Amino acid sequence: MPARRAGELGMTLIEMLIVLAIIAVAAGSVTLGIGAATRSPSAESEARRLAQRLQAAADDAMLGDTMVAFTARKTGYGFARFGAGGEMQAFEGDALGFHQLPGGMTMTLSLRPPVVLGPDGAGKPMTATVEAGSQRWVVLYDGLTANVMPAA
Repeated sequence: MPARRAGELGMTLIEMLIVLAIIAVAAGSVTLGIGAATRSPSAESEARRLAQRLQAAADDAMLGDTMVAFTARKTGYGFARFGAGGEMQAFEGDALGFHQLPGGMTMTLSLRPPVVLGPDGAGKPMTATVEAGSQRWVVLYDGLTANVMPAA
């Protein structure tokens, strides 16, 4: 067996750091993959999002002394502001802009949209049911506040 020199006895520090970096990248990608699978949208999370957005729109109507409309389509919902001529102008952006419902999720409303949220807090009461498979959650809007509860 030939004699080994001192530099050939094991791994160098650089080689060890490369191996650790490869392990860290692999562990990080597995962790992110697991996290994405557990964060899939549920009927509860969508109902809570709807309630928060309804509440924000109602507050915006009262604070801005304007009328705001809740609008809905089969694929999602959003909010619009009434312009000077009475025409509706859709909000843009994440806060009150159009929100696409995740695939397989449906929303049923007790009123036909658009639902007007008045500046005096006297909007019409509305019930929205969000369903995803066997999950059913209800958003109760009383004209002033929005609350979420599991469907009975």
